[in-house]
Amino acid sequence: MAKLVYQNRCGLFPEHKGIAPIVVTARCTIPCREALEKAGAKFVSLGEGKYQITLGDTMPTGIVAVHLNESPHLGLRLEIEPEYPIEFPDFWAQVDFTPCPICNAPVVWYEAGYVPGYRVCTRSPHHHLQSES
Repeated sequence: MAKLVYQNRCGLFPEHKGIAPIVVTARCTIPCREALEKAGAKFVSLGEGKYQITLGDTMPTGIVAVHLNESPHLGLRLEIEPEYPIEFPDFWAQVDFTPCPICNAPVVWYEAGYVPGYRVCTRSPHHHLQSES
């Protein structure tokens, strides 16, 4: 699991008036889908077991984000579930599915190219976070 460390800062840069909902395309186990829906996520089936997922206001803990075989899409499961038959860990994908340690909101990439792993959560007051392995 990725670790997010609070940077004792909040807020958005003036040029960012808000953060749009996070939308991803992924395969997802049923228990993971249920946890995400309980947290407010919306799912649209794209067929062949893939979904367009719009994340909600909170991110449930325990989601594992991996790449599956040679697919360009993510695979999502709960950490208590068995691994997919062929899954490859992806640290940065995992960071995107790790909740803010302060308010449990989803986090988004928020760097200017010189602070790798800098994130901000999507809920006001927008906690600033740094990802660590």
